Amino acid sequence: MSLRKAVLQRITPLPSRTPSPSLPHDWPQSPDSETIFPDLAAHREPEPDEHIASRSKSPDFMSPNGVVKRWRVSITDHAASLPSELATVSLSGTVKRDPDLWFEDGNIVLLCRDTAFRVYRGLLTRHSVIFRDLFSMAQPSTSETMESCPVVHISDAPDDLRYLLRVMCGLRKFPVIPGERMEFSELAALIRMSHKYHVEDLHTRAMHHLKLYFTNDLAVWDTAGVDGNLFLHITPPDAIAAVNLARLTHADSVLPTALYLCCQLDGELAAGVERPDGSTERLDAKDLELVLRGRTELVRASTRGACTICRPSPSPQCAAKGCERALREILNMMLDGLQKDPIGDIAGYAALDSWEHWIEDVVELWPLCEPCRGMLHARDLEVRRDVWKRLPQFMGVAVEDWKDPTAPAPAK
Repeated sequence: MSLRKAVLQRITPLPSRTPSPSLPHDWPQSPDSETIFPDLAAHREPEPDEHIASRSKSPDFMSPNGVVKRWRVSITDHAASLPSELATVSLSGTVKRDPDLWFEDGNIVLLCRDTAFRVYRGLLTRHSVIFRDLFSMAQPSTSETMESCPVVHISDAPDDLRYLLRVMCGLRKFPVIPGERMEFSELAALIRMSHKYHVEDLHTRAMHHLKLYFTNDLAVWDTAGVDGNLFLHITPPDAIAAVNLARLTHADSVLPTALYLCCQLDGELAAGVERPDGSTERLDAKDLELVLRGRTELVRASTRGACTICRPSPSPQCAAKGCERALREILNMMLDGLQKDPIGDIAGYAALDSWEHWIEDVVELWPLCEPCRGMLHARDLEVRRDVWKRLPQFMGVAVEDWKDPTAPAPAK
């Protein structure tokens, strides 16, 4: 095997997203459940109609563009699922108690498909206007009951409701503490459910976690790894759900990196990804089109970046006569690889990946002086910053608060 062919097999740029041992300064701390829901410890169940008399207005919700929008409360879909006549539901082979969320002193039962959750009505109504309106229709004299508790039918997946109730009832600390990484499926469920039931504080915290991985800041992006960060475990296909969550919550800053990671996928783009409840998570047709177009832009960016890094001009501080020749050999090797595999490791979709490992490999074969070696690493960083700056454009989305790493730092 020729020396050049041997090197061509080693030129795969490795991802730069290696886990960081340090904690970003703005990372949320893990409060106790009393911090998230401060009235949990002193929880007192209200009288049957007390919560109706003290009903507050729907909370305000700040849109990404700074405009305050009123949360629109509609219970039509939920009301349609309630029975029209009195009935008594018994625990049988088709309906089972949730082992963790069945409190003997609970006063309302949420029936979610074949799973029953017996929880505290007052606790849920304090934090969710949707639950408050649902429960106002579930009176013992007008609704079906289970063990003398009113029953409310919930159409969500049992796992999703379980994730939400575990946090609201204090059985799950959120955000999680460092080292106890949450699965992305749990975070996605918390975002969907807190958004649907308007649990404002929980929704804010969950979205903060999402944005710390699917970030608008290259420096934060580089502190994470391909499998997540210190608090979140993620797999590549989870990017599809991230795109859908961004669309659901109007979180535009999540879209560039989520769509970028979708560009790295293969069969999942067409087939989708199966959720734990059996449903399939897939991209909307318009987002799939953005991914396909984005791939073209990323290939172009990767090709430009490779040519920029391998430009055969030595550093102005170069003191070695052989560096210019070595740089030409490195350029020729890169061009050979590009010709043999036009959309491969060199000109692929991973335009944000660092070339630092590739640079160290080729320098072992064609030694460079320290100034020239440092120059290649500086070019690599310059290329990645330029790709990050243009990433929203590549992905076909507009983001107002996207951070430009090439911009000068603000004066202190």
